Amino acid sequence: MSKIILMADNDRNYLDARSEFLEMEGYQVYKAYSPEEAGQVLERENIHLAILDIRMADDNDEGDISGILLAKDERYRSVPKIFVTGFPTFEAVREAYGLAIGDKPIALAFLAKDEGPKALIEAVNSAFKNDSIPPALD
Repeated sequence: MSKIILMADNDRNYLDARSEFLEMEGYQVYKAYSPEEAGQVLERENIHLAILDIRMADDNDEGDISGILLAKDERYRSVPKIFVTGFPTFEAVREAYGLAIGDKPIALAFLAKDEGPKALIEAVNSAFKNDSIPPALD
């Protein structure tokens, strides 16, 4: 059975390119270009891992943490998450790692977009290999 990933980012070029790399690794990828689309996918699909951009609404808004807000939504708390951002800051990392749902942080990993596809694939493979992802309910 293929592992199912939601990848959500408002940067279409980044999202499409990184999704292709993940698909070449054997993952099934649902793409969402906005927080609203991401929520819809999370509602209707059995997602094993979500990869969320921190600034999904507006890349130019330093206060945009729409990806983190989506991750904190109680409806999606059981889905493990990896954050990516083109604007890594101490505050974003603290927000991503400092928040916990129960005894687990809301993020398994935090990556800068410029780290490249290899870092993303390694983070995803690590999440699945280290039993960070619960077994599928299919």
